[in-house]
Formats: sequence, structure tokens, C-alpha cells
Amino acid sequence: NLLHLLRMGSHHGDDETNAILLKILQHNIRVKSVQIDGLRRVQEDIVVPHLRPLLKAKNLYSLLGLVGKTHDDLEVLDAFEKIDINIEHLGKKSDVNEVMLRVAVSENRRNTFGMNVSGDRGLNDGSLNIYGKVRNLFGRLESVRVNYVKGTKISDGCSMIFNKPILSQKNSNFKVVASKENMLNRTANYMTSDVKTNMVYQVGMLGGKNEFEAEALWQQIHGGNVSMKIIEEFGHHLKCAVRHKYVRDTRDDLLVPTTGSKHSIETELAGFMGDVNHVKVNVDSQINTKLFLGYSGALSFRAGLIHELSENRRTWITDKFFCGGPGSVRGFYEDGIGRPLGGTMHWGAGVSLSRKLPFSPHIWGLGKFMRINHFVNAGNLGNDRKDLFVDPRVSVGSGVIMKIANFRMEINYAVPIRYQASDVVNHGLQFGIGINFM
Repeated sequence: NLLHLLRMGSHHGDDETNAILLKILQHNIRVKSVQIDGLRRVQEDIVVPHLRPLLKAKNLYSLLGLVGKTHDDLEVLDAFEKIDINIEHLGKKSDVNEVMLRVAVSENRRNTFGMNVSGDRGLNDGSLNIYGKVRNLFGRLESVRVNYVKGTKISDGCSMIFNKPILSQKNSNFKVVASKENMLNRTANYMTSDVKTNMVYQVGMLGGKNEFEAEALWQQIHGGNVSMKIIEEFGHHLKCAVRHKYVRDTRDDLLVPTTGSKHSIETELAGFMGDVNHVKVNVDSQINTKLFLGYSGALSFRAGLIHELSENRRTWITDKFFCGGPGSVRGFYEDGIGRPLGGTMHWGAGVSLSRKLPFSPHIWGLGKFMRINHFVNAGNLGNDRKDLFVDPRVSVGSGVIMKIANFRMEINYAVPIRYQASDVVNHGLQFGIGINFM
């Protein structure tokens, strides 16, 4: 029994068992055929390219590796609820074991409905999503999803997303999104009502994920008790833009990484139609490494620039940069640097040291998902290059990081040590929950 030998070899390290196991894994194999059962709406030519590599197996070791990879590739298609790959021995011919592979699949339900809680729209911002999804419209993995969102930042919103995987290229797809959102800016107390259409092409390239997007946005800025400078921006605005985003992420954990790095750059060109005309670039980089005494270190850097291309058309407040808050320069309230109008340039940097709490994981389970965190943050914002390096904001502090489900939560005691009179500082305890932290 192969499974029995695997267990014996791994747990007991018995030389004789390992020798037998090695001999079995080196047996010559020829895959005579691959049979797939259970396809109903999914077209066969979508699945066949993922099964074809199985025919290249030369021995049991390579076959087991290919079976695992094929299972993962089929799972990524999001078309099957259950995937079983069985190996059937047909006999021995000329010192070669002939086998047949039987792939049994069970397709996902075509129509699904549900709800979830998301925090991907910003820090300290949760939203309830109610959705319905129709899979595999024409048998080639097309899907349509309708969402309704109710949250703390988005008062309400709805969207329809058509998604079509590009089967000729791995990890690529095309989608069209039509949406309407009413969003509250809590720091400046104004509202935006957005109606927009996006066309997005996603593809793996240059060692990372690439996203090419075209957007048409009709936006109304309105609100209540705001400053006169923001009131001057009230009204309807039209923006047509194209953008590209590249992300390379090798971190060992997306929320609380200890090794690896993440680098992203996003470029936007607006001005084909409407009253917005600019080039906008934003970069974000983070490097993590393990240090001494159980500590890991993180070095983070962010920067952005907006360059206006026309004097007749301007950049509105909803496109500008803001800094401050538990996810960027800690020790300041959210968007506390640059209120109320933001800036066209910004940078932020941070150094942090973190380690697990000195508890056994068995004590209430605290050691598994909590870490001590010490940090130094700095950053600045303005509308001119000289503003970026004059009197930068700096803060230091310590706190606790908690990983809860798909969120990262921080409770820190932050001390701003350099700030300007117009900043809204938060000296003391600061709470943050989200996904992206500096």
C-alpha cells in the first residue's frame, strides 16, 4: 500500500521502507488514456488542455506531481464543486506499467446567491455585500454577477459584472463593470454620486499581475456643511481615463507578512473627454525579512504624483492624494494630513519590527494570531515639490497586530513627533482594521 509506505517513511525514517518507496516511485509508467466524466455545461475543449500534460508522465513520481498540478488548475477555473482524479492500473507491458486516469468532476451550481462582509474598500471601512451570480452562461466559463453594497463609506451602491476568462492565456480574463455608488467622505463631510463603466483586462506578465483598464465616469460632488473651497468643486464632472496597474507579490502572508516583498505601480491617463486632464502615478513597495529573537522587519514606501495636462481642465478633490491614519502615517486621523483639499504629490515611509506574543499558542490561542508591533512612520503631502521635503510629518509607537479572518486589526499607541498646525493629530490609542498597512 503506497499510502502506508509514505506514512512509515515520513514518521519512522526506516531505511528499508524508504528504499521500497523510492523503487515504487521510479517505476516506469505510460498513461494510455485520460477519461473525464461529469461535464454538463462546461465545454470539453476548455478542460482538455489542462489534462494533456498528464500524458507526459514517465514514472509514478512525475505522475503524482502532474495529478496535483492538474487538480489545482481545474480548481482555479471556478467551474467545479468537486474534482477527483483516480489512477487505474491496466497491466504491465515490456517492463512498463500502463495506467488510465479517470477524472470525475461535479460542476458548480449555475445560480448562486449570498452575502459577505468586505473590507477591501479602505481602512476602517466595512461593507455588506449581497450578490447573485450566474456561472457558465454559454459553456465557456462566462459569468454575470450583480452586487448590492451597503457600508460605512459607501452609503449604497450596485453593480453588474460580466467576466470572461481568456482561455488561450493562463491567469487572464476580461470583464465589463457597470456600477452606481453613493459615497460619503467622512473626513471632509461631502458626498459623491458615481455612475461609471469599466472595461478591464487582467493578465499575468513580467512576473506579476497586470491590469489594463478603461473607465468612463460621471460624478456629482455634493454635501452639507463643508468649507468654501470644497463647495467650489460641487457639481457634475465627466472623466474618461485609461490606466495600468502592475503588482508583484511574493510575501508569505497577505495580511501579516514576515518574509517576501510586494511592489506595485499604477499609472492613469485622463482627458479624452470631460473636464479632467492629467497623468497620475502611484507606487507602493514593501520588503519583509526575518531578523533576530523572533522579530521580523518591514520597510515600506509609498509615493504619488498628479501632473495636470491642461490649464482649462483641473484635477478634482476625489482624485487627489491624502495622508494620515492607521494604515499610512500612524498618529494622525484618517486623511489628517492635507485636509481639506489634499495634494497632487505625496510620499510615505515606514519601518516596523514585529514578533509573536510571548504566549504559548495554547493559551486561549493568542500566540497564533497576535503580534507585538513597533513602528516609525514619516510622510508628507503638497502641491509643489518643495512642499514634500519641508517639515515632514513623523510618528513613532507600539501596539498589537491581530489577524482575524480576512482582516488585519491593529491597536497602537502612537506619538506624533513632527506635525504642522493644520494637521489633525491622534496622540494616543489608535485603532485600524483593513488589508493594506504601511
